[in-house]
Amino acid sequence: MLGKKTFTFLALSLSLAACGASLDKVVEAQCPPADVLVTADNWQQGGVRAQLIGAELECFIDSQTNELQASVQVRGTVSQAGTRLPLFAAALNTQDEIVARTQVQVTPSKTEYKLAIPKFVYGQKAAESAKARVVVGFVLTPAQLQANRAAYAKQLGLAE
Repeated sequence: MLGKKTFTFLALSLSLAACGASLDKVVEAQCPPADVLVTADNWQQGGVRAQLIGAELECFIDSQTNELQASVQVRGTVSQAGTRLPLFAAALNTQDEIVARTQVQVTPSKTEYKLAIPKFVYGQKAAESAKARVVVGFVLTPAQLQANRAAYAKQLGLAE
């Protein structure tokens, strides 16, 4: 038979375990999808080419501020290891407006790479920004962006 102290301890332990599990579900449910932005997935400078193949997201919540944070991991290839590549990650709201953006320079040591973009705040818990989606891509010059758009238009059989 359980004593009063043992029962209280067990009930408190079960309550805390339930809170921890529901907190994980909240964070998971609020973790936005992450995609590579189609027109920003290729980068070329001189004879060096790079491509983003995929993106994965890990989400965190700051229990003190209710800030939602994302850490993005990108996979890709580059024709010359050691090339410095400019990457961005942006959170878009449900109207496709940018609500948060971060930009980094990465230098893959191998031609096939998997790198992390540091955590950035993409919204607040229970705010509209919690429904964000994250896109990643290369930071491109206007000429690079135009070349990517022309290549996709050609690939899709569309007129430029």
